[in-house]
Amino acid sequence: MIDPNAIAARLERELFDSIVPFWENHSPDPVNGGFFNLIDRDGTVFDTEKFVWMQWRNIYMFALLANTPAAPPRWLELAESGFRFCRAHAQLEDGGFAFSVTAEGEISDYDPLVAPMIEAIAAIASAQLFRATGQDVYRTEALLRLKRVREMIRAREAAGPLPGIPAFRSLGAWMHLVNAAAEVFACAGKMDGSPRRFLEEALEVLPGFRHPESGRWIERIGLDGSFRFGNSAGRMLMPGHGFETLWFMAEAAELIGNRELLAKIPDWTRSVYENALDREQGGLFPMQDALDLPLVLKESVGLKWWWTHSEALLALAMSWKISRDEWFLARFEEIDAWCTAHFRDSRNLEWFGWVDRAGNPVSLVKGAPSKTFFHVPRCLYCCAKFLRGE
Repeated sequence: MIDPNAIAARLERELFDSIVPFWENHSPDPVNGGFFNLIDRDGTVFDTEKFVWMQWRNIYMFALLANTPAAPPRWLELAESGFRFCRAHAQLEDGGFAFSVTAEGEISDYDPLVAPMIEAIAAIASAQLFRATGQDVYRTEALLRLKRVREMIRAREAAGPLPGIPAFRSLGAWMHLVNAAAEVFACAGKMDGSPRRFLEEALEVLPGFRHPESGRWIERIGLDGSFRFGNSAGRMLMPGHGFETLWFMAEAAELIGNRELLAKIPDWTRSVYENALDREQGGLFPMQDALDLPLVLKESVGLKWWWTHSEALLALAMSWKISRDEWFLARFEEIDAWCTAHFRDSRNLEWFGWVDRAGNPVSLVKGAPSKTFFHVPRCLYCCAKFLRGE
């Protein structure tokens, strides 16, 4: 018999004894504020560029953990310092955010493709700060950022990505919307109707990304809900987004009491897992073709990503919480063991981010433009909760 409480205790030890100390000791910039993101295996900062979506992710995690029992004051101080840095240095004239800034806070890059994601992460970070402090400045920011996410999705679906290219719906955009709406609704949104409205809207839209015959969650669909499998972009899927969507939807459904949707999550999770599993080498594939045709995207070839596995653990733990089916605990243990063998660093704290198909690290860095104090600690924190039935 697998003991979920014992697993939860082990995950919390890793979180508070390994992951938090690594980032608390190495990421904060004591001179300029904000957080360094490009960090080597031993904690050395090897580049001082600051990526704004990673800034907000650090803020979110320190604010989230500041709401836990016996949290030291420093965690909230770090979150509030990061908030001030982003507000002072990363905002653009139109009210959005840059993609990156220098150590001192000079804007160095902008990426419109990730702009909605940055807004969504800013929303959940601000919501957790409001929960920790009760200060209205954070509630106001959370609601503002959430509404900007919804407006960006609306504008992109109306205009299309470029002239002459058909508009489409993006799983990533709607997935982040439901998460942001749920976090803001839970922490800061009950006096404003928009978080619940956006949450319910996203829960209506998101199941349309699930291809019913295969059980896979497709990255792009037509505005009419059609699947466009005539080219590789239309067939592309990321199992990590499938897992992430499912536990996001489950948390949102729990908030509003949507038991009908909640009951579907375990079976949907099982389908994503069965499709993503590498039965030869273990672990999970990061990207796939919906028709199992050869992949042509270079970033998908021969690699496995840490966040695919952390999101799988979250979806498996949530599905066990909903169903109490031991199958999900067994799969959780299998994926967690693969992470121990291949992503967890046996010599230093934290996880590696990228390994080859067999599980050998292809980079030893712990912090990168897309990896920071977020996916791993969120996984450990939330999985411990789910496995305790919370």
